[in-house]
Amino acid sequence: MTDENKKMLLDAGIDFDGIAARIPLKEDFLLRMLRKYPGETCFGDLEKAMEAKDYEEAFRHAHNLKGVTGNLEMVKLHEVTTNLVEKLRAHSYEGVEEDFAEIKKAHGKAIEGIGRLG
Repeated sequence: MTDENKKMLLDAGIDFDGIAARIPLKEDFLLRMLRKYPGETCFGDLEKAMEAKDYEEAFRHAHNLKGVTGNLEMVKLHEVTTNLVEKLRAHSYEGVEEDFAEIKKAHGKAIEGIGRLG
């Protein structure tokens, strides 16, 4: 992968070198894993649960999203998702809408960055 592509991913909140260091597989396989992320359903499921204010269901989907983004070194999205997971785990709902807005923003940026990979 070119340094330019790595920088572009890093700008999108994705640490490709971090993935490669943690999961010592061929680069093309790691890229395939990243390219599969846009088809992942946990973000859409989280969005539906948040819209319905079903915070128990939102916790489940946010926790799944946290795992996926952690495994793929999607550092910004993982960070903001972790914040929401911890609030939902504690049944502390103040500010969860704002937290979800940050997740949407980071998710969009990650999708955009992955899309630029071609």
